[in-house]
Amino acid sequence: MNRFGQYEKIAIQAAELGGKILLKHFKKVSTYDVKKGAGFVTEADRESEQVVGDFLRKTTPKFGILGEEKGNIYSGKDKWIIDPLDGTANFFHHIPHFNIAIALELEGEIVAGAVYNPINKEFFYGSKGGGAFRNKERLYVSKTKKLSRSMLGTGFAYMRQEKLKEALDIFYRFSVKSHGIRRFGAAALNICYVAAGIYDGDYEKTLSPWDVAAGSLFVLEAGGKLSNYSGKGFSIYDKEIVASNGLIHKEMIKTISLG
Repeated sequence: MNRFGQYEKIAIQAAELGGKILLKHFKKVSTYDVKKGAGFVTEADRESEQVVGDFLRKTTPKFGILGEEKGNIYSGKDKWIIDPLDGTANFFHHIPHFNIAIALELEGEIVAGAVYNPINKEFFYGSKGGGAFRNKERLYVSKTKKLSRSMLGTGFAYMRQEKLKEALDIFYRFSVKSHGIRRFGAAALNICYVAAGIYDGDYEKTLSPWDVAAGSLFVLEAGGKLSNYSGKGFSIYDKEIVASNGLIHKEMIKTISLG
């Protein structure tokens, strides 16, 4: 086990706990709120974050916790980053494509994480230097060399007006230049699919740290590449991501920048 393997195991345990909460509420949503410009928040979101947060606080009390619904639950520079329910719109409409995402940030770097879709028992997990896995299978990015032969993923979140127009323009350009593009509504799973070689690339804007933290680690561990829309550095706090197998990255950046 590498030095971060213990945290990988904790992330897996936490994701399993959150997954049980999501399964309990799936197809049974009775109350919800609407966040301005950010869609629904259900009791499943809140309960999942509470249960996972309590578990992480108990097992690793020295770390802070940053959650989507409550923000900075427990203070601390080194912290767990939680998305208690990624793909809430899918969840709300009984579409079985959603997940819980958990990652650990130490000294500004993501070192361990887990992403879990409890509906189909699809579990992604990994740690820095220890590789990335899906249900015990080691992950590697694809070997597709051309954008024209690539399958891509993306998402639009809750964009409106000019931001939506920009996203649709980019979507159109990729639709023309690639083999295909999918928008399934769960950002963390999109990024995991790049790590697994299912997608050759993924791009998205208006993201939050909890959307990308775990998946970005998996892409790197699987041999892929990350950047922002300009093709330069990547940070989970940048609100945008381009993730790829590395071989089509320059073509993806060029396609994005054409507008």
